[in-house]
Amino acid sequence: MRHKAKHRGPVITMNWNTTLEVKTRVAVGAGSRQKLASVLSQIGAGKKVLIVCQPATAVHWLRDLLDTLPQEDYQVTTLEVPDGEQAKSTEWLLRIWEHLEARGFERNDTVVGLGGGAVSDLAGFACSTYLRGLNLVLIPTSLLAQVDAAIGGKNGINLPSGKNLAGTFYFPKAVLADQEVLSSLSPADLRSGLSEIIKYAMIEETVDKATDYDRGPRPLLDIVDDLLQNPVQHDDPTLSGLISSCIKIKLFVAAKDPQESNLRRCLNLGHTIGHAIESLTEYRLSHGEAVAIGMTQMTKYAVSLKKLPKDNLERVKDLLNRAELPYELPKGTNKEKLISLMHNDKKRTADKIKLVLPVTRLGVVDFDYQLPLQDLSKLV
Repeated sequence: MRHKAKHRGPVITMNWNTTLEVKTRVAVGAGSRQKLASVLSQIGAGKKVLIVCQPATAVHWLRDLLDTLPQEDYQVTTLEVPDGEQAKSTEWLLRIWEHLEARGFERNDTVVGLGGGAVSDLAGFACSTYLRGLNLVLIPTSLLAQVDAAIGGKNGINLPSGKNLAGTFYFPKAVLADQEVLSSLSPADLRSGLSEIIKYAMIEETVDKATDYDRGPRPLLDIVDDLLQNPVQHDDPTLSGLISSCIKIKLFVAAKDPQESNLRRCLNLGHTIGHAIESLTEYRLSHGEAVAIGMTQMTKYAVSLKKLPKDNLERVKDLLNRAELPYELPKGTNKEKLISLMHNDKKRTADKIKLVLPVTRLGVVDFDYQLPLQDLSKLV
């Protein structure tokens, strides 16, 4: 049955410019998905539109989205890809290319990614490589995608040896982050997104000092603490504010460092360990769950180096516990295999790997911390 939701509340629109002179329209708020036709008109899009979606999102939101596109203006086709990380494969990348070729897509035509982070990554990669670039519009339907995967222009697919090892930087023409679509998420998917929100809270002060982002009178960590006093609901006004703040953080970071040469590395807090855990568990743990464990391990390591007070680690564990997220390695984890997977991380350079280390207090990170590969065992 198709999911129904009312349009309510204001939609905030932000125009985002990077140092690469790329412009992206970001609309945040309930009902923002209904701006798709307007966005296509504003970017001068061609008539052909491919909507890449997943079964779990198509059943709720595809027809709703199709109804917003006038048939006389657009020739719309759809392609369903598997749910989750299975979509991010060379097989599905090829299927999208073949779909675009068979239907004669040209460079001013558009690919719309309607789904979670896997769809954002796959659609972005396909869009960036077919004819060297079509129009890309993302409509993220998971909390994790709204605050992270759909924002910032990073795209990728997985290889057998690791996650996101093939990827591009390619920026969408527009992102429509609609809080209404979160109503169809499972509690587990909602929790997975909370992990990335906690990550933003743990880097907020560093971003504030390095960019024009204004962290406001209360740190995000305190606001997250308020949110987690009760079970999180998709339409919680506090969650709405956190989504906007996280998007702003990522926009300011990506605008200053679009291709991850320095500051943008701070967004990878917990991700080196997290990606390895995802691969090791064959994605039985979600991205958010794996990153939650990764952030805890990095915080624990920072405490062991005396770069962070121990009570900071206890606070991270408390937040993750109340968000119903794991913070310890799964029982029976093969640590040797985990370390081997971390060796394949794309942030490795020669015999060292760059990590993001919490320092001084929560909110501050060293995003250029280099650890010799021989010392990776200290993280697990």
